[in-house]
Amino acid sequence: MAGKTRVAICGATGYTGFELIRLLLNHPNVEITSLTSRQSAGMKISQVLRSVAGRCEIELEQIDPDAISEKADLVFTALPHKE
Repeated sequence: MAGKTRVAICGATGYTGFELIRLLLNHPNVEITSLTSRQSAGMKISQVLRSVAGRCEIELEQIDPDAISEKADLVFTALPHKE
């Protein structure tokens, strides 16, 4: 494989988002490049999900489709129902 697949997760602080982060951090061909959270934007994911401290220090952002498309090859949506 030429390089790692850059991945974004929208809704990273919910249960599904946490599970995706946990799984993707252990995948050898994936790099998490963007995480979004409406309520926790501005915080690092490690402040919200302490189990990833030292392994993932990405700052959570508001959803911005244009910015995400610049950073990611693949986007997972783990948003709450009706969002």
